[in-house]
Amino acid sequence: MVDRNPLLTSIIANKAREGVMKRTKGKYPAPLEALDILVRSPRTATKKSLRAEVEATARLATGSVCKSLISIFKGTEAAKRLGRGPDGEAAPRIDRAAVIGAGVMGGAVASLLAEKGVTTRLSDLSPDALDTALFEHRKVIGTKLKRRRLARHRADEALDHLDVTRDGSGLARSQIVIEAVAERLDVKQAVFGKLAEVLADDAILATNTSSLSVDAIAEGLPNPERVCGMHFFNPVRKMPLVEIIRGSRTDEKVVRAVAALAVRMGKYPVIVADVAGFLVNRILGPYLDEALRLFEEGADPARVDRLLEDFGMPMGPFLLLDEVGFDIAAHAAQSLHEAYGARMTPTKALDGLLKQDRLGKKTGLGFYVHGTIQKGKRKGKPARPTLAEDLPVFKRSGEATALTDDVIVDRLVLAMVAEGARCLEEKVVAGPAELDLATVMGTGFAPFTGGLMRYADSRTPAALAERLRELAGSSAIASRPGGPERFAPCTLLLEHAEAGRGFHG
Repeated sequence: MVDRNPLLTSIIANKAREGVMKRTKGKYPAPLEALDILVRSPRTATKKSLRAEVEATARLATGSVCKSLISIFKGTEAAKRLGRGPDGEAAPRIDRAAVIGAGVMGGAVASLLAEKGVTTRLSDLSPDALDTALFEHRKVIGTKLKRRRLARHRADEALDHLDVTRDGSGLARSQIVIEAVAERLDVKQAVFGKLAEVLADDAILATNTSSLSVDAIAEGLPNPERVCGMHFFNPVRKMPLVEIIRGSRTDEKVVRAVAALAVRMGKYPVIVADVAGFLVNRILGPYLDEALRLFEEGADPARVDRLLEDFGMPMGPFLLLDEVGFDIAAHAAQSLHEAYGARMTPTKALDGLLKQDRLGKKTGLGFYVHGTIQKGKRKGKPARPTLAEDLPVFKRSGEATALTDDVIVDRLVLAMVAEGARCLEEKVVAGPAELDLATVMGTGFAPFTGGLMRYADSRTPAALAERLRELAGSSAIASRPGGPERFAPCTLLLEHAEAGRGFHG
């Protein structure tokens, strides 16, 4: 009777539409089309309803969103094949692994390996860290069992597959060891040096570094061809991307084996060159720095976050900075500056905040208020983070308050596009499809656009080159160190603009 009552149908449809809009923000037309057809169907002839479905399907299938999502799907399928050789031969299966470092990252990597059937030994000098990692592993597996996402025997196997050690015993039989220790070159070299003494010559040494050179870590090690990067993103279980970093001496068989392991762990591997920031962090760096510069110029962080969420990002740059942590963001920015020079010159916007031991969500206060931290636990967590009231004292001008929404979005998004084009020019990644997959899976870049470079193609390289020059010449950017360089179109972008073709051809 409900479907024949126009009033009830209207109420239900409106609530359903609100739910769809809340989740999709109107960026994905298919759910709304389906809902409209469904609502009309009880009072529409069957043939007419079927015709409406056919017309909607044809319209959606040829639309830009569908094409973008299909391109991402193709990218994920291609990523799954990276563990195979040119002849289709599968990489040797890895059944025994070790993880060095039982912190948040290392513990999560070890837990996921064990869940996927890999016998894993987690090593750390701290018994507290090991206890915490085991507790979290049992908690995750227990939750999955309770929700019937794991069968009982699979849950038992996942628990049995993870073991711990404080003295590094029992690592010699490992086929791969993933280090997740302190982000210091000397520490990582020392860890791998000791491991090389006990492991088989063909055992893979994988570093989870986010900023150090794989070649530098491998320097002086026997059999450096077995060293590569396996960069997970935090939180490990939620982030679907893994960057596989190929050093100059890394064996191709090692790359394939690590890529196959990433796929087995439920991740999408993207193979990248051994350059500073690798791919995702290198592209994300200018985006976050540009947001901080807008803040310095007087922009309201809540407004900027809202605009970028409306663009399609999962969260705005300031909320992301709070999640990442100001200390980590500042360190990453400095590393990029040292590697790439002027265009990566970091703003000093975080300096004043850091002096207050204000690091973002982990201290309860960043650009937003996340609640107070007491004995390592968050107290009084608000339902939705609220903007901190003291932010105006950290701004140096009010110029950005007059900027249009389009200018704000372009300054952030096109900073990424410009750096993405440079990555393609330098062959940091195989091509635009792989770069698009990395930006969608690693930064949450709007999937309905198809990824960073497909978005660039939608605006055309010629129009982008012109827009980048306009931004580079604006007073706020032209007057600062490295500003014009950041927005200068690279040679590859100019070549595509001249030829009238997109990055995807």
